[in-house]
Parts: sequence; structure tokens; C-alpha cells
Amino acid sequence: MKQTIKKIIKEYVEYRTEKDDFMKKIDYAQRKAIEDSDYPTETKEVKKMEKNIKDKVERAYKNVTGEEPESVENIVVKVDDTIPKSKIASFKHPKNKKDIGLMKIHPDALNDKNYVEDIIKHELIHGACGMEEKCRNHKGSFQKVADKVNLPKKYRH
Repeated sequence: MKQTIKKIIKEYVEYRTEKDDFMKKIDYAQRKAIEDSDYPTETKEVKKMEKNIKDKVERAYKNVTGEEPESVENIVVKVDDTIPKSKIASFKHPKNKKDIGLMKIHPDALNDKNYVEDIIKHELIHGACGMEEKCRNHKGSFQKVADKVNLPKKYRH
């Protein structure tokens, strides 16, 4: 019994240490994104918005699928005007929970706070679903989670 308890404690400590180190890596990446951005103040503001929306998306995803979201903790946000003109945002999907995702939002979107919130919802739903094919193609659980977080239909493509 003692050995089992020791093993459980050891595994827990190792897991926490590994997770803490990864969270530090994400925090560092976010600080660098702010520092390297031509829009540092705006990037900080969008990151605050993302933090508020993240909890809603996580709860909705769990409610819809009964599972933990794949990747919502490990996303770095940046306001960036190098996004192609045909897009207002881009998202480099994290491949798994150990990878960092990058959400970029064009500064032209910042004039409308509700629009930015919808962009963030859209991209966080992708992060929650991970590499699930239907979700990546805006089908299946993507639509169900979008319903739960009130993402307007016009932003579900």
C-alpha cells in the first residue's frame, strides 16, 4: 500500500512539474508575441478577451462531447498585419497538448469588439477540437459548440 501511494505521489509531482514547465513556455511565447508585435497594446487586449472566452468554449466543448478540450490552454495570441488580405485571422493549430498554437488577428478587425470576440470563439473551437477532421471542416462538434457559445452562423465557415 505504501509503495502504491509513493508511486502515485511521484507520478503526480512529475506531471505537475512537466505541466508547470510547459505553462512557463507558453507564457514566454505570449510575452515574446507581445514584445515582437507592431501592436503590443492591442495584442494584450485581445489576449485578455481570449482568456474570458476560453472558459466558455471549454465548458461548451465538455458539454457537447463529454471530453476535455484538446488545446485551449496552449494558444498564443498576436495582432498581426502580415495576414493575407483575404483573411482577418489565422490559426496555427497545436498538433497536441504539448504543442503551442498561434492565433493571429488582423488589426483591421479591432474596430469591432464583438467581431473580435467571434473570431476568438471560432479559433478556440478549432483548438478545443484539435485535429478532428469534421471539426476542422466546420462540421460536427464544431457546429454544436458554436451553438453553445452563440457564434453567429456567418462566422462558422
